[in-house]
Amino acid sequence: MEGYIQEQKKKIGDRIQKIIAILDLEPAQFAVLTKLTVNTIINIESGKGFNSNTILNISFYTGMPLNVLLNVSSNKIDKTRLIQDFWYNVKTYNSQEYEKFNEKSFTIVEAIRKLIEETSFFDMSKKTGEVRNRISKDYSINLESSAVSQALLDFVKDGLLKKSKVGARNYHYYK
Repeated sequence: MEGYIQEQKKKIGDRIQKIIAILDLEPAQFAVLTKLTVNTIINIESGKGFNSNTILNISFYTGMPLNVLLNVSSNKIDKTRLIQDFWYNVKTYNSQEYEKFNEKSFTIVEAIRKLIEETSFFDMSKKTGEVRNRISKDYSINLESSAVSQALLDFVKDGLLKKSKVGARNYHYYK
């Protein structure tokens, strides 16, 4: 029985990971926007455990009824509906974090764009922490690494930056 329970938790964790990916969020961002902790999201994603209140919270913010959210036998998720419902619910029921998220996203993107286009900052490869520190210094704001990482990845997708892996977990970004 314990094996079955663990297998189901892992399937639910995989489903939540897919939802977070569809929303194009980092786990830390998803946690803040859904009024959960980062550790809770990490535990769900790894299949370690969660309680019914956590699942109900995710169901509420994603707009996915429990039978759809927990349908681990289906890979189908209505992406358009998920994105629309999620942002509507976050804006309506967690407006303070919604505003902070949008403000920081804009600031980070604009700050990195300026570093790319107007300075030689990215002529030499930089770690996420170095970029975060530079933005914090230039704009006097505190940023989470996950938010900066996401913005950097967006610039890589757009072809304005390149990335290379250094070590097991670190990436460097450069022109």
